[in-house]
Amino acid sequence: MESKTSALVDFASGVCAGVANVIVCAPLDTARTRLQTQNIYEKKYNGIISALSKTYREEGLKSLYQGLNASIIAYPSSWSIYFMLYNRIRSYFGDLFHNDTLGNVAGASIAGLTGSIITNPLWLIRARMQVQSGHSKYTSVADSLRLIIKEEGFFALFNGCKASMLGTIHVVVQFPLYELTKKLIKREYEPPHILEMILCTIFPKFVASLCSYPHEVLRARLFMSQKDTDQMFTGLWSLMKYTWQNEGIKGFYSGFSVNLLRVMPSTFVTLYTYEHVSYFLSTHKIADYIGLKRL
Repeated sequence: MESKTSALVDFASGVCAGVANVIVCAPLDTARTRLQTQNIYEKKYNGIISALSKTYREEGLKSLYQGLNASIIAYPSSWSIYFMLYNRIRSYFGDLFHNDTLGNVAGASIAGLTGSIITNPLWLIRARMQVQSGHSKYTSVADSLRLIIKEEGFFALFNGCKASMLGTIHVVVQFPLYELTKKLIKREYEPPHILEMILCTIFPKFVASLCSYPHEVLRARLFMSQKDTDQMFTGLWSLMKYTWQNEGIKGFYSGFSVNLLRVMPSTFVTLYTYEHVSYFLSTHKIADYIGLKRL
């Protein structure tokens, strides 16, 4: 397997994909986070429409974009790291095992784990910004970092990290299926057009979401928890037990429908942007123009 893009191209394409994702999907992202976390503290929303309309009516349009300054850092950072590592690693292991599928699984696993650890503090800050109403305790990424470290300690920034690492299941399912689907239906050496991209993203994303969604609920709830005040659970396994005893299997899929409504367009926007930016930068040899060789 030969990686057809440089690390620089993957990094830049990932940044563009992350920015496009944030711009298009921020309100749905806020609604999903509120639905995921509400049952732990209070039940305020009955679904996506309820979450969007109540948030807008009670707190204004700006509240639907809470956490935007964290998202605009988190998503581009996450996708740029992911794609840069993913394509290098899948190429290496694909050649090593002479099997593209094993290479894709290895690339998705290692890139997913690495990215989730590095960006965990940004996702935690974003989640806390999204669920706050009224007086805003968390006003910027830098202030939030300082406040959390001061009040809860440095390692509080990694609350939910174990749940995030479980989320590697998602990319391990999604990206090998995505690569397989893309290989079957897209035109060779060209980025998928819109219809092809829709077909490439819907099935892999749905299967991956069904397999891995509980980790998103657990992670969001751990992001909200503060060990000094919350006595309902003390960590990931304790939260899993608490959720099962009080909500059953449905608790692990809180906000699943709104998540699907968010992740389908989100995935399309992200991967469509990545594929086309990557194709443009590669074919126009942008890296060579600015004096950087392939990494």
